[in-house]
Amino acid sequence: MNMAVINPPEDAASVVARNRIICFVNDEISATALRKGLEGSNVSINRGTIRNAIRLLETDTDLFALVADISGIEDPFTELERLASVCPPDVRVALIGESREITFYRGLMEIGITEYLPRPITRDIVLDELRPRLLGDVAPGPADRGGHVISICGAQGGAGATSVAINLALQLAETTKAKVALLDLHLQAGETAVMLGVQPGPGLRIALENPMRADTLFIERAAIEVNERVSLISADEDLDVQLQITEAGVRHVLGLLRQRFNYIVVDVPVPFPPSIYPVIALSRHVLVLLEPEVTGLRNAHALRAAVTSIAGQDRVFTLLKALGAEPDMIIPDLGKRMTEAVNLGIPALKHVSRLRRHLAPIVREITGVGAGRKGWLRRLLRL
Repeated sequence: MNMAVINPPEDAASVVARNRIICFVNDEISATALRKGLEGSNVSINRGTIRNAIRLLETDTDLFALVADISGIEDPFTELERLASVCPPDVRVALIGESREITFYRGLMEIGITEYLPRPITRDIVLDELRPRLLGDVAPGPADRGGHVISICGAQGGAGATSVAINLALQLAETTKAKVALLDLHLQAGETAVMLGVQPGPGLRIALENPMRADTLFIERAAIEVNERVSLISADEDLDVQLQITEAGVRHVLGLLRQRFNYIVVDVPVPFPPSIYPVIALSRHVLVLLEPEVTGLRNAHALRAAVTSIAGQDRVFTLLKALGAEPDMIIPDLGKRMTEAVNLGIPALKHVSRLRRHLAPIVREITGVGAGRKGWLRRLLRL
């Protein structure tokens, strides 16, 4: 008597193992990039190298993919032989390392490595290059082409978001040699123009309220040249004026700026008015500046949830102004010279030498370009 064989349903543990991605990396920049770029998958980020991965696989082989750091490993191919002896053949393996030699890359591909990324890696590199190779998908994100939008906001008043926005725009332009727009959406009592010692140009409010009146000459009329690569678009409306900013106006202004600039750094008011949701939706990065106190931490969590609700995914990077927490990046208190820069109406980047060093990891995360390296090729490939 023949009996049909019925396969038992997969249990929860089997499903989890099938989708499990384990990463071993030796630096926080790579860890953050993987955490953001592989968002939505069952990913575990651990500190270590390929040697730590080998030790894990000696006792635990229930995984779908492995990402391992080979930086600092003298003979990575020997370690890969050890890895092959304990790693199931159906596990996808990606590596992160220091070599940029094409022969090294080809050697890894020939032995069956899924992908290799040279450091430093960013979230966008993981999204564009690693994620499709590991998961066969692309995380949802802005579909249209144009300049890269970076939104900056403070988790509480006085966190210094405007100062960071100004100096990040300047350092982005200096590092990449790209055109950068600095858009201040605090139309009333905004501080960007004051900090730069300039007068806001006309037209921003009109364009945001009525997009039909924002023609192709809008940028020429509204933009104030900070230097040859950075332009400020801001306003200084009276406090008793009732603003009627529309979502269509915000989208149109952003569209015009993205056609003309490689990067658009936006100083965003908090809480997010519904009219500026398009800014958050189009932002590749949302930087939240906070201080290590209960209010700041609580508001940062709320902003992260709001960004995820608007954009469909978490694009928030938290920037802490002092030591003592676990943010994505840290900007320490740089003292009274920051205040002096504001009072003098000059960019703090020119007045506080240490600020450049602390902004460098943020610039690297946004551009994939290390401080001082030319970024023209990456911009041509990406924008």
